Amino acid sequence: MKILHAANELVNKGNGIVNSAVDLACMQSEAGHDVSFVSSGGGYLDLLSEFNIHHEYANMYIRSGWPFFRTLPRLREIIRSRKPDIVHAHMMTGAVLMRLGRDLAGFGDYGLITTVHNEWRLTSNLMQAGDRVIVLSESGRRAFHKRGFRYDKMHVVRHGILQSPRRRAEVHAREVRPPGRRPPVIITVAGLYRRKGVGDLISAFGDIANEFPDATLQILGSGPDRDYFEALKAQANGSDRIHFQGFIAKPYQALREASVFVLASHTEAFPLAVAEAREAGCAVIATAVGGIPELLDHGRAGILIPPHNPAFLAQELRRVLRDPVELERWRRAARTNLDWLSCKRMADETIGVYRSLLQPS
Repeated sequence: MKILHAANELVNKGNGIVNSAVDLACMQSEAGHDVSFVSSGGGYLDLLSEFNIHHEYANMYIRSGWPFFRTLPRLREIIRSRKPDIVHAHMMTGAVLMRLGRDLAGFGDYGLITTVHNEWRLTSNLMQAGDRVIVLSESGRRAFHKRGFRYDKMHVVRHGILQSPRRRAEVHAREVRPPGRRPPVIITVAGLYRRKGVGDLISAFGDIANEFPDATLQILGSGPDRDYFEALKAQANGSDRIHFQGFIAKPYQALREASVFVLASHTEAFPLAVAEAREAGCAVIATAVGGIPELLDHGRAGILIPPHNPAFLAQELRRVLRDPVELERWRRAARTNLDWLSCKRMADETIGVYRSLLQPS
């Protein structure tokens, strides 16, 4: 099968959309498909080359107006050169351009697949441009159906992270952390946006800081709201033990050394950081929003809490940090039933969606 993926960029900066698209393309190429990628470029180009994926440059980082339509001739050139059976658009710009190009500008005859990620963005409605729409969870499927997406057009394909082509050089989490008493480390990996609930986590840590004087909070990620979170940190108890580490491209080692991973998001689709925390063997506490309950096997692999509730989060942190047996129970639970989070499963299911379009029953 000839497949062309489209994304705004291929920059390695923790964007889950980019990361999953790169993993998917690499796995498809490894399985013998003819895979290419169109984007504005970025740090993943060397990896794509290793997997024999052809990359085409086009200005995909545009939102509206004349620059949007100026990209169409370049995309027509790419389509006529690559002759894909499937175009898979991972972001709004590619979805709209590839639909306009096919239906109005005569690019060619290809099936258009879109993957829709962010329920909180109104522009996600534009991903209906796809002939088939991939959503990341059953929760997402229900949410987008309420927003007007045809139910029979949507297919659930959950992200995979195990055996990720981007991370094969890393040691896998099933190598259990060496035993021994260590000061508790609470960690989150999240973009520094208010919707990620980082402020709730800082507040919860402040509530328990005096009870656990050797505990630290490590915040991995970057984003526009860092100054806001720094101000919250300054007002919190134990502020000297709250550390902003910035973006870390390979957080595996930091996760492996942590006691508890927390994701306090107010809204989510299917965050890879939770899967990475499970793989690394952290006890996981996360909000019951979007696809997170499915990621945590509906509470069997991690503790689910309500969003916007720092007091509840503090209560659960107290519970696991006070009791080493409880903490170890949740660490073991996180590492149980991980096989379904493989990249191969994600790639196989995605090819199944393509075939449902090209060879309808």
